[in-house]
Amino acid sequence: MVEPASFDLIVVGSGAAGLSAALRAADLGASVGVFTAGALLAGSSPRAQGGVAAAVGADDTASQHAQDTLQVGAGLNDVRAVSVLTSEASRSVGALRDVFARDLGLEAGHARRRILHAGGGATGQVLSSALLERALAHPHIALFDHTPVTDVLLAQGRATGVFAEHHAYGGNAIVLATGGYAALWARSTNAPETRGNGLWLAWRAGAGLADLEFVQFHPTALSIPGKPSLLLSEALRGEGALLLDERNQAFVDPLLPRDVLARALHRHLSAGHKAYLSLQHLPPETVEHHFANLAGAVRDASGLDLARDPLPVAPAAHYCMGGIRTDIWGRTDVPGLYAAGETACSGAQGANRLASNSLLECLVFGARTAEAALRDAPDAAATWTTHSLPEVAPNLAAETVIAAMDPVALGQQLDADLGVERNAAGLQRLAARLPDPNSAPSADLLIASVAARAALLRRESRGAHFRTDFPNPTSTWRGRIHWRRGPTLRPVFEEVSP
Repeated sequence: MVEPASFDLIVVGSGAAGLSAALRAADLGASVGVFTAGALLAGSSPRAQGGVAAAVGADDTASQHAQDTLQVGAGLNDVRAVSVLTSEASRSVGALRDVFARDLGLEAGHARRRILHAGGGATGQVLSSALLERALAHPHIALFDHTPVTDVLLAQGRATGVFAEHHAYGGNAIVLATGGYAALWARSTNAPETRGNGLWLAWRAGAGLADLEFVQFHPTALSIPGKPSLLLSEALRGEGALLLDERNQAFVDPLLPRDVLARALHRHLSAGHKAYLSLQHLPPETVEHHFANLAGAVRDASGLDLARDPLPVAPAAHYCMGGIRTDIWGRTDVPGLYAAGETACSGAQGANRLASNSLLECLVFGARTAEAALRDAPDAAATWTTHSLPEVAPNLAAETVIAAMDPVALGQQLDADLGVERNAAGLQRLAARLPDPNSAPSADLLIASVAARAALLRRESRGAHFRTDFPNPTSTWRGRIHWRRGPTLRPVFEEVSP
């Protein structure tokens, strides 16, 4: 086909959020261009193992799902976003019901069995493949793989297109859906390319970022020296897996919320102990039936048997609650520019995401964002009531600010100073080595710099952000910190209503 020069909607990213946005817009009659930097089934969505949360059981309600989401979110959720997420869940998964198995799973933080899953621990892969199949067949969608977007084009302050592979493509609206930034950490469950490119594009276009200090560490990643971390799904613990020490003794409740469990494992390992995830007490045929895909991945990665061997585990950076600040329709504060999925910070996930709400957010907010992008007036943009905060001034005497850092070295620095637990000394050390966000030359350094400064500024512990020097939550910090490019970097604070 001939590549059109412009589209009604341009979507950057081909994961669950991007494809959901593209399909909804195309179903409404819009022409859609989907651009992705790598292969169409790369990125975070196909790696998701656990499932999609939705109150579809006879004993469940959307309000109970919302209550669980708010409980885990540690007081930082936008209640309106949570209401949208949970009330629209049933409709969103209903359109894909043939993708999921009939039985519902249980995961940490959920009061009911409400996890839809597919593919024996390969829910993200199965769901992404189903969405991609529909997109490939849709006459209104053009897909451009291996076509990285390097800039959002602006005209009079409005997003009007993108620049990709030496070509400009016009768009009446742009949706960024490129995933999070957790691959910046050395120990990460993410695809290597998940390094915050969408946030970089939004920052350069003038949009604000928020909550970058809130990075969720999955407590149970397979930990084999010299090998990449492999996510061992929350669903394993939901189905009865135990966490054992070197004496084969259970040492922690495996169904604690992720942030609490990650800290417990971090402290256990830091004290010199071992941690193993074990399904040895469960019938092997049950494990193989429910987690066939994951069992194969574990065998390939380590030679271990999911059903019969104790699996060494450690926390690893997994999911980012922070991102491009949006309202509940995906609007950023730049007209014509939208964001959805893990790229966005809508407030739905709060300070700590409830398990299996991530793919759900992609489905629900991907579709909503497309609707808003097609419906909005040209000058529509999100606005928030905020007040100024002092800029963090790292002590630059001890370290030299670097203009570039090897990705491996940066990841190790983030693991050390911006990991499961942080403190002022480590955060000062990290911030001092990183450039001012206004002058950051790359996505890696921008995100690391903003995240370090936000974590240093937030003098409390809340959800996935834990300061050993400020171990308790503080009501004065019940809100999100916004950062926006400008002549002077001065973060602003948006209070969250109870």
